[in-house]
Amino acid sequence: MSIQTANVVPNFLTRRKIDAQDLRRLQEPVVLFEYEGLDSDGERFYVYTVAGFLDGKNICTAQGGATVGGDVITIHADTRENADAIACLGLYDTINALDQEDQLMLDALAAKARLGTIGALDRMDLANRKDKPDAFVEDMDKLTVLRGDDIIVASGH
Repeated sequence: MSIQTANVVPNFLTRRKIDAQDLRRLQEPVVLFEYEGLDSDGERFYVYTVAGFLDGKNICTAQGGATVGGDVITIHADTRENADAIACLGLYDTINALDQEDQLMLDALAAKARLGTIGALDRMDLANRKDKPDAFVEDMDKLTVLRGDDIIVASGH
């Protein structure tokens, strides 16, 4: 009797879970390839988890890498090499975005305060102009961080 494991999907529910703040503090972060499969449309996908050192301890176990908030990294790609590259760049970009989050929030609140000094009608008029002032466009772009925080401003772009 032989055991075939080719189509066995790893159980990620029992893996260590880290959160976004842990991900920010992770030393030597890497993605670990876990699984290759086909989705319901027959498209190939690859699954990855995260490994590295948190507070001096390896977060990887004998089972494999950790999930971030219980989620794995799923990449649709035509080759494993492309999926590896996308997963690595995605992890790098995510960590950079988390590191910049505090500064982006400060910039967004400052932009909101500057735009708050302009009356609502004047703001809408600026938003509808074809030749918007550069400072107005920059402030509107900075507000995207606050979306979902009851920020309603007409940007016109």
